[in-house]
Formats: sequence, C-alpha cells, structure tokens
Amino acid sequence: MAKTILEHTVLVEQEEIPIVWRGDIIVAGGGPAGLGAAIAARRKGAKVMLLEQHGFLGGMCSYGAGMPLGGAYPGLRTIGGIAEEILTKVRNAGPDAADVRHMPLFGDWYFHDSEYFKSMIAEMVMEEKLEVRLHTFVSDVIMDGDRRVAGVITESKSGRQAYLAEAVVDASGDADLCARAGAGFEKGDEKGAMMGVTIVFNMGGVDVEAYQNYIQEDPGLKKAKEQAEKDGRPVSEDDKYSSIHVGMRPGSLFMNSVRVRGIDGTSVEDLTRAELEGRVRIMEEVNFFRRYVPGCENCYIMNSGAQVGIRDTRRIVGEDYLSKEDCLGLRKRPEDVILRCTGPFDNTTRGNEKTYVLNQIDMEEWYDIPYGCVVPIGLDNIAVAGRTFSCHYLALTSSRGQALLMGLGQAVGTAAVMAVREKTAFRDVEVRELQRTLIADGCDLGIEI
Repeated sequence: MAKTILEHTVLVEQEEIPIVWRGDIIVAGGGPAGLGAAIAARRKGAKVMLLEQHGFLGGMCSYGAGMPLGGAYPGLRTIGGIAEEILTKVRNAGPDAADVRHMPLFGDWYFHDSEYFKSMIAEMVMEEKLEVRLHTFVSDVIMDGDRRVAGVITESKSGRQAYLAEAVVDASGDADLCARAGAGFEKGDEKGAMMGVTIVFNMGGVDVEAYQNYIQEDPGLKKAKEQAEKDGRPVSEDDKYSSIHVGMRPGSLFMNSVRVRGIDGTSVEDLTRAELEGRVRIMEEVNFFRRYVPGCENCYIMNSGAQVGIRDTRRIVGEDYLSKEDCLGLRKRPEDVILRCTGPFDNTTRGNEKTYVLNQIDMEEWYDIPYGCVVPIGLDNIAVAGRTFSCHYLALTSSRGQALLMGLGQAVGTAAVMAVREKTAFRDVEVRELQRTLIADGCDLGIEI
C-alpha cells in the first residue's frame, strides 16, 4: 500500500482490507456493557462477534484492580438479568471473591477481586460459545451511505481486518464508533470539562484494625495531611481519602484516591499524562501512608489498575434524553423504560474546579432510563451500550455504575437482535416487546406487562 508524506499529513492510497468475519451483530468493547450486550444477543441465537482491545474481558471490573460495582441494587432491589448472573457467578467463585457492603449515600456496592472476575467472565463467554477477539482495537467504521454502519475496521497483531454485520453495538466506553460514523455528541459540562480520572490500586501490609481506629479520629486524614505539609512532604490536594475501603484480601486497603484533573479521555496526549502522573502519585500516596497513617507503617503496593479509569467523555445526542430533573424527580417511564437506576450525583474534580458535589437520591427509590437514550439521532443500525448514552452530565454521574451498564448492555443487545430479525432501524424497535423480553429474561424493570 503506497503512502505519500505531505507537509502535515500522510496520503494513503486505496487499500484492500481482508473481510475476516460476517454475522448479525458486532459488539465493540468487552466491558460491563459490552458483555451484557454480547451475551444477551448470543442467547437469542444471533451470530455475534465481541471485540476487545485488552487481553481480558470485563473492562473496569477487570482492569480496575477491584473497583466496586455500583448500581447493582437500584431501589434496594436486585437489577436482575445477566448482571445478576455475572455477579453471582463471581461471588460463588470463592469466599474472598466478592461481597456486598452498604455505603452511606451510595447504597449497596458490590466489592470484588478483579482476578476472580477475569477468570469467571472468561469461563462464562466460553460456556456461551460466544465469538471473541481479544487484543483487537476497533479503529474505524465502514459506512454504507450516511446512516448505516456496515461494519468495523480493526488493528491487531494479525494486521488490519474488516468485520461486517447487520447491527453494531458501540460499547467502546467513549462512543468512538458513533463519533466516527458522524453521530452528534456532547462532552463534559457546559464548559466541556470532564471529571477527574483515577488509577486505583490495592495496598497490602496494613494493620486494618489500627487503620480503622485511626480514621475514626481523623476522617479524611486531614490531620495526617496537615502534618505532612508541615514536614515539607505535601500530598496532592486532589487526592480523595474518603474513597478508601478495606480490601478483599487480608491486610489490604482498596485505594480509589488518586485524582488527575483536566483530562480528556479521548485525547491520547491527556491519557498519557494521566497514566504517568497517576503512577507517580500512587507511590507518593504509599509513602505518605507509611509515614503518617497508623496501621500503614509497612504498607506496599499489591497491584494497580491496568489503565487509568475514565469517568466521562462523549455522550451521544440520542432520540431521547435523561435530564438531571428526571433523576432528582425519580421519573418513571413505564412506556419505554429499559433500566432502573439509583445513584447520587458524584461530580468529582471536574475540569479545574475542586468541587465534589453530592446530591442525595432516595436509595429506596429509582428513576427510569428510556430506550431512546441509547439510539443516536441520524444513524439506523448502531446503538450505544455504556455511559455514553444521551443524558445530562450530572445524570451521567448518577448512572454510570458498572452493574447498571451490564443491564443497559443486555437491553441494547436484545434490541439489536430484534432490529436484525425485523430488518428495522434501532429507533423502530417495538419497545413494548423489548420490555417483555427483558422481563422474561430476569430483568427487573419495575413494571408489569
């Protein structure tokens, strides 16, 4: 393939890319939402291909070093469906695999060991006989006209390859495919600022009882930070010590504390800065805990996230929209609900602001996410599964829990099968029939049909 170097660009001449797969549905991204979508579609008999850039499945559930899953119990009731199956499977893998803890303001969280999660998900997709390609990055879409995505282009050790399908689920985490296909989207708040990003880690060698006794008298480690400041060893003002939890393994703490602000998760330059700065900050935190926090004198890094965790980037402009008022008003949408949700507004270190806004939503209640939020305006055969659905930026902070996204993925994967079989666009899927199917498959939508 000939390439010509120009002053500011490289001109690539026509290239023949081998078509390596044809089927019904492509799911791009093997995180919580992509898993829900791919498994749901496969169980309906569709020919499905799940594409994932990492060497394992699970997204943040796997590369997040045990990042707790929010949203599994909206309204203090199980979310049901494939999400509940996955969480139960991991929890049953061993006594130290997972547990559920009640978190003030946030409701019930599902804590887990990410190594168990990786193994159980691998076993599950093999049992489902789901076609998967790991180490495969989706780099572009193949358009058939202006409204239809005919397939995707991937990059891998096998080279550049093409996959074709009748419907596509964008579970990339950043609406990458929709953006490349020309869909409209929003990013961040009114100023375009997005929430801070985090590399989580587990810290071992901790006397947990001594640590817990200390934080009773110094919540948020304010006194410890003040002493470090006096000693000329300040820690970053962005680090958040209220998000530290007892780990799944004995003598450990799960550290969701590092915050790197001013990052756009769709910029490779920003991602690089976040990864480098985050790794340095992890070591700074460990040294701080060794010196100033009782019970942590002998602490060390057990493991850390395989990559930085991104809280928000693109949100599509969809056929419907979830507003912040919908969340605060606990709006019910029985006519087109595909997922129940409960969660506070968790607006952490957005842009260059130092605010941490937390608006409480009644944990015994919920609001509904309508089907139209996952369908981008202007495109026919692609829908999003994940935190990229159409919503206000504060609504996103309430609805981005990994367990919730599994449920959203199940709804989108089921809708994809219906669209393929009915030869219709996603927007024209019969939502009432979709709801019936989801309920029959164990999802709790909070309605009766």
